[in-house]
Amino acid sequence: MIAAGGYSELKDSVDAGEQAITNALTGMNKDPDLVFLFTTDSYNQKKVFNAVKSRIGNSKLVGFCGGGIITPKGVLNQGVGVLCCSGDKMEVKTSLQKNVEENSFQVGKSAGQELLSSGIKKGTIFIFPEGFASHLSHLIQGMYHSLGPEYKYAGGGAGDNLKFFKTFQFTEKGVESGALASALVGGIDLEIYLGHGWKPKKDPMVITESEGKKVIQINGISAFDSYSRQLGSIDKDNFSQYGMKYPLGFPDLSGNYLIRDPINLNPDNSIEFVSEIPKNAVGNVMEGEIGDLIKTAGEIADQAKSKIEKPKFILLFDCISRYLLMQDKFQDEVELVHQKIGREVPLIGALTFGEVGCYSDVPLLHNKTMVMVLG
Repeated sequence: MIAAGGYSELKDSVDAGEQAITNALTGMNKDPDLVFLFTTDSYNQKKVFNAVKSRIGNSKLVGFCGGGIITPKGVLNQGVGVLCCSGDKMEVKTSLQKNVEENSFQVGKSAGQELLSSGIKKGTIFIFPEGFASHLSHLIQGMYHSLGPEYKYAGGGAGDNLKFFKTFQFTEKGVESGALASALVGGIDLEIYLGHGWKPKKDPMVITESEGKKVIQINGISAFDSYSRQLGSIDKDNFSQYGMKYPLGFPDLSGNYLIRDPINLNPDNSIEFVSEIPKNAVGNVMEGEIGDLIKTAGEIADQAKSKIEKPKFILLFDCISRYLLMQDKFQDEVELVHQKIGREVPLIGALTFGEVGCYSDVPLLHNKTMVMVLG
């Protein structure tokens, strides 16, 4: 397998797309089988797409607009990132499904069925959905319903720079909004690892009432009052600061915590989260030092590197709220990953609104988490 990455900070949409794909294609000695395309919301998405598409012929393409582009240089708040890859036995099938919000489970199920129609029996599923949809977990369940445990899963939710306005998803078929872009990649070895570095702060709590992404009661009292007690009483005016530092975590049977990120306090003392939390879920308020988050990224890199002796590329899907929390230290995380895998290995990624990955066989929607794909 060969792979090469490129990125651009140019402000013009066409110029940025052309520069990113040109830089990537320079490192290829054959047409790519698959092109990953990541953008930010500052561009005309169709112009970027057309600039890239015009250079890749019949190659498959998958990607989305995220909260930032992760590069060896740092995070680009305005930028275009491209990763091209090709292999002698590589097979790719893509799917672009519209209207994620209308019936998330069915959209995921249909995407899975379309990918299966390729006949690729083993490989990795990349999932790039509308990040602001109400039931993303249902979408992932729908895909798993069609595809099952024979495949690996990775990806992240599309978004903008926290405007929560409009998202974009791409395949070689075109550009859509509020959609699901996905790809099934077979014939190459990929390792996928995820982690976050968060640890439980106090005793477990029970979600006693919730509606989708809104938690109404915890431990039988208002969500805010229960959350505040866990932190020794907090000021409502500073809720966003506490929410950034103290997410909730829900353990599985192996002790792995699924993180849920609080983003807004409602007038009735209910709390809005980035992703759904079901009634009767048992979890903890979590905490984590910046150093612990960075250390975890290094551990993920070590695990992935132990499986692939000579990696050809690194793909990162990292939660935008981790970036906002870590600020300048976020680059330390990226540099540590690149150092451990190898600075000569192409690295590209995106800041995401929800991350897709597996602790075991079943894909889940995560928050405040890093997902690494090593090929």
